[in-house]
Amino acid sequence: MQESLNAWYGDHNSGDASVSRVLSLSLAYRRGYALASRISDIGIALPLQGKASVVVSICNEEQTLPAVLSELCKLPLKEIIVVLNGCTDGSFAAIVRDPRMILVHIPERLGHDVSRALGSALSSGDIVLFCDGDMSLPAEELAAFLIAVDLGVDIALNNLTPYLPTFSGQDDVTRCKTFLNQALGRSDLGANSLTAVPHALSRKAIETLGTEALIVPPKAQALALVRGLKVSAPYSVNVVRNNRIRSGNTGEGNSVAGLIIGDHVEAFTEVMKSEGNRLRFVTYSRSELAKVRNAR
Repeated sequence: MQESLNAWYGDHNSGDASVSRVLSLSLAYRRGYALASRISDIGIALPLQGKASVVVSICNEEQTLPAVLSELCKLPLKEIIVVLNGCTDGSFAAIVRDPRMILVHIPERLGHDVSRALGSALSSGDIVLFCDGDMSLPAEELAAFLIAVDLGVDIALNNLTPYLPTFSGQDDVTRCKTFLNQALGRSDLGANSLTAVPHALSRKAIETLGTEALIVPPKAQALALVRGLKVSAPYSVNVVRNNRIRSGNTGEGNSVAGLIIGDHVEAFTEVMKSEGNRLRFVTYSRSELAKVRNAR
């Protein structure tokens, strides 16, 4: 199916490709192929120019992991890197067997960010998709991030804007994410961040930032923006509704929120070294400020 799609797409690609168009064409092709072959359980072929990898970070997700990996196995991936991050349950036994699987075991729990950084260092794809093992997302939605990077984006973020409350109802973490993007001249990104999955990076992004930078997602995002990488949020997946509730990520001032806010402080500190303390904000003289006030 993948080979026939590549041949068909090469003949019918009009050059005005977009994420939505390529995704809709791929899904339509799958429906037609399934109908003609009379095969109901079929994967998704994508007309990708490069090879794709996925990194899945898991910590005690034996209940959700089979469904997560089942969806990923439907995608045309070169490798599926599963990082078992301090698992003490039956997560290893729950892993779906597939020749593309690469399993990495970390005895101690080091966190999802470290797992993703390690997985990215082991990956070899031109596109690297990042997911977590605590929520199963449809392969059709994950495909959008692969397509976005294949079309030229370096970092494809999950667009969570439709699922967030207005500013007055947002928490401190969301406001930190928004302010970081605004301070670096990308207010269009809203609160979209590398701290949220799914997201995908190009090989160029990984090599430009270095895998170590991915340990602190806000810092990696800030460096990506100041270094001129192409960052966008091309697709929306509602992970807010499906996010697994844990003791450390709920309630005001919880430990996860404190960690993410600290990561943003580190991001600001890093980019101020090259961009200055004002970042992308313009410094006005007193006379210029007076003109602005008088104009009102």
